[in-house]
Amino acid sequence: MKMLTSLQREVLETLVSLYERHKRMIKSKEVAEALGKDEGTVRNVIMWLKSLGLVESRTGPAGGYMPTLKAYEVIGVQTPTLSHVTYGQVIVEKDGNQYRYAALDMEIMGIFGSDTMKAVVTVSGNIAPVEKGDLVRVESVPVRKFALEGRVEKVSKEARQLMIVISKMTVIPNIKVNSLISRKLLTVRHNMTVREVAKFLYSHGIRGAPIVDDKNNIIGFITTTDISMLIARGEDLDATVDRYMRKTVFTINEDESIYEAMRYMDFNGVGRLVVIDYAGRPLGIITRTDILKALIAVK
Repeated sequence: MKMLTSLQREVLETLVSLYERHKRMIKSKEVAEALGKDEGTVRNVIMWLKSLGLVESRTGPAGGYMPTLKAYEVIGVQTPTLSHVTYGQVIVEKDGNQYRYAALDMEIMGIFGSDTMKAVVTVSGNIAPVEKGDLVRVESVPVRKFALEGRVEKVSKEARQLMIVISKMTVIPNIKVNSLISRKLLTVRHNMTVREVAKFLYSHGIRGAPIVDDKNNIIGFITTTDISMLIARGEDLDATVDRYMRKTVFTINEDESIYEAMRYMDFNGVGRLVVIDYAGRPLGIITRTDILKALIAVK
């Protein structure tokens, strides 16, 4: 990864500090106020950090930005729950909240000769909030290739251990997203009508495309689902597409793994990502279907 500029590092460190303090998504306005800088400048820096895989975002009233695990590595800050990771991380979901712990050790039982697979995971941190029945996910952070999901069956608060009944276990091959994208990126112009865009998507057999301005900068995204909703609402199909486009474009760096792509799609509730290089230039699109085909092809 390229060295961060002093401003980029300052913004990232402030975002991490605010996130650790509040334990929620952080608005760009909050970062700007903490630094005493223009919000537009801060937002541009955050989008650059996002392209490097250092920041994740979520839209909506409760949306904002949060640092990724890679961000902690880059700025050399260790979180209380991830400071001694030897296996990965444990994410417990309870009452709409997420509790994250470092997974120090794990043993899987019942792989052979049993209908039920279980895992005993030793974690660091305070597991007082965790109870039987909570949803839990274990991810192998160092290699980012293994994940399991299930529910907590037993909790040993003294030993800091969770027994998990496994409902799903996945081993994901270490494939980079740049090996799956098409180098021919199809885009639509901002001044095309919705009707023209619908014909364009249909003729190329694609479900969505980035929208570019006169300088070929990506300014939005449109999907066939978006167009279907416009038709259902009786919107003007001869209006330019920039009137109805999604202004948030979800991107991922070309050197990230398909595991990161899957996690990012799930986090943002999207089915496709625009793949960019480290300069922020778009290279192509990766979809859930692309990833599924790659997983099926792995022997």
